Amino acid sequence: MRKSQKAILIVSGLAALLATGIGSISKTQATTSPLDRLRAQRAALVAELAGLQPDLHTRQGAAGSAEAAFEAQQQTVATMQARLDHLNSQLLTLSRRLADDQVTLAKDKHDLAQITRSTYETTGGDQVLAAVLSADNFGQAMDRLRTASHVSKQVENLVTGLLRTDSDIRNEQASIQKDIAADTQLEESLANERNRLLALAVSRQAAFSGLQGRARQVAAQIANIDQRIAFILAPPHVGTGACGNSFAYGTCTWYVATRRCIPWGGNARDWYRSAAAIGYKEGHTPVPGAVVAFWPGGDGASWVYGHVGYVEAVGPASGIGAGYFRFSEMNATAGWNRVDYRTLANNDSGIEGFIYGR
Repeated sequence: MRKSQKAILIVSGLAALLATGIGSISKTQATTSPLDRLRAQRAALVAELAGLQPDLHTRQGAAGSAEAAFEAQQQTVATMQARLDHLNSQLLTLSRRLADDQVTLAKDKHDLAQITRSTYETTGGDQVLAAVLSADNFGQAMDRLRTASHVSKQVENLVTGLLRTDSDIRNEQASIQKDIAADTQLEESLANERNRLLALAVSRQAAFSGLQGRARQVAAQIANIDQRIAFILAPPHVGTGACGNSFAYGTCTWYVATRRCIPWGGNARDWYRSAAAIGYKEGHTPVPGAVVAFWPGGDGASWVYGHVGYVEAVGPASGIGAGYFRFSEMNATAGWNRVDYRTLANNDSGIEGFIYGR
């Protein structure tokens, strides 16, 4: 493995570790998981290294400066990841509430239609109700219905509830649109900060290379543990499920990261290049469990952010002809936070390529 790939693995592990919110082990809490034990070993080695090289954690010297900058950048990444997680959680709650309100609205509209129809039929063609049924839109129908002298209390309650729910839905939709914009911007900023963390990691490793004797051995052990932590948090296998998610909720990247491990960050347009940079195999043949990456603008992909999906099946299979594949995606034809499925030719011109495992 190339040194640059090792450095990226180290950073991916550290960033993912911070992103999961796993704090330091309490003095009174026993280490139970392999990850906890690795963290405890790493803490002990860092303490030993500080004892061997007292000025390592000061701002004097190349190693000290690199380590200080690296630690500060880790905290920046962790803070931004926490903000993204919080915003994603808010969007999840809001989208669920919106879905519930939409179900309530549909039911109330159905009930109101049934009552109105029944009343119309029993009154022998009341002119007001006829006007309601011929209204151009929902608001107009509500205004006309209010003027009917024989409107029952049940209808009045339904009308009131409908208007309130309709208003709630509009507010929720506006709030979601605002949060989506903030979420997407924060995700992009987080990707940039992780790139900075990568650059600092390379600088830190270069500084550590100047250590001698036992200090050099300890630094090598720390790097080895970082790689083991990275492997635990981001196992390089296709289809093994998520290993963390640093993407904006409801987007194509967020969805794919819920289906398989995505240890890199950035917009969909960057995935094909980012995956290759850390050693993931790529090609132009679809495989179940692979990520399909589209060119910006290709097959309806965003010109700004690009688009990715998750390969579900490859033909010839049930309903899929030879030379075609079926994939799932989010925030595409069905809209934000909605999953849909499409079938495309293996050599479709809008496809940049497929991302497999390591």
